[in-house]
Amino acid sequence: MFSSFFVAALAAACFVYYNYKFSRFNFIDFSEQVFYTGDGDLFFPSEDAYILLIYSDPQEDAKSIVKRVKNVKNLPILALDLAQGRKPSENGIIYMTAGINTLLRVVHRFNVTKSPSVLLLQRQKGALYKQGTLIEIL
Repeated sequence: MFSSFFVAALAAACFVYYNYKFSRFNFIDFSEQVFYTGDGDLFFPSEDAYILLIYSDPQEDAKSIVKRVKNVKNLPILALDLAQGRKPSENGIIYMTAGINTLLRVVHRFNVTKSPSVLLLQRQKGALYKQGTLIEIL
């Protein structure tokens, strides 16, 4: 009688642990998602780490938001504009946009609830990047 309760409790504990461990940090594969730079070129990551800034340009300009970002390692910033505006890259800021389906996937994957938000992306292998920090709402 207690063995079935024990098995059910063990299964529930494994489920909770899995959800906690693997949903806390998410992944993005730049080889599967299409992003465009402000110049209209396709974005291909070349650095081992980036800061991803998700913002909406009509609300606040990326330059003013970047001043509030804690970037002690001076990493390049990927500024993903939800309003899909295009600006040329400058001063370590790579302006990016994407199609609406890709933007929705990013917002959903990283659970972005407010704009602007930032997080660290670290290369795992190839074009696969892992979320390195929790999302910070600025």
